[in-house]
Amino acid sequence: MKYKGFFVKITPDKNLSREDENGEIVACEEFKIEVFSDESEKLEIDVFSAAVGFELVKNSLDEAEQFAKDYVDCEEKEYRRMIDEFISE
Repeated sequence: MKYKGFFVKITPDKNLSREDENGEIVACEEFKIEVFSDESEKLEIDVFSAAVGFELVKNSLDEAEQFAKDYVDCEEKEYRRMIDEFISE
């Protein structure tokens, strides 16, 4: 998906381990989220995940997309700085 000039790639996965509130490691369904400078995917800016039961309430692509948008909103200034730095090299 394209968002604020960035290309965001969201891929479902099932291999994420997280620590629950009891300190136990649990396997989670997740979405791997990759942020690129554009659709060519040549410049990867960030990679993070969103786990069901942690960042996400349910296993939903719509919810993962909203989480990714919120994350990009928070990091947009840093992402743009990184792109400017890469271009100036």
